[in-house]
Amino acid sequence: MKNELIHEIWLDPGPDGQILPGLCLAGPMGNSFRSLLNEGAVKAGEITGHSHSDVMTKYWKLQGWGEYQTEHPQDHEPYPDEWVAIQRAFIIGL
Repeated sequence: MKNELIHEIWLDPGPDGQILPGLCLAGPMGNSFRSLLNEGAVKAGEITGHSHSDVMTKYWKLQGWGEYQTEHPQDHEPYPDEWVAIQRAFIIGL
């Protein structure tokens, strides 16, 4: 799909040793999230999708959390062209 974005799956060790999963956009739009990760956090994989709902459905299935549901219609809207341009420019090194 035209507006698919890459999302990173992170495993972040909490202060009590519990591993906390997290998900953020690859590239500069995920910098704020990644800056909050604890030392020892590891990127465990990637998911691509064309909308928030698409990515979260895949993520929930991967985690075994059941079926993802949202009450927000905008979560089903395709990602904006601007976001795709930002991520692609980062990936190809522009």
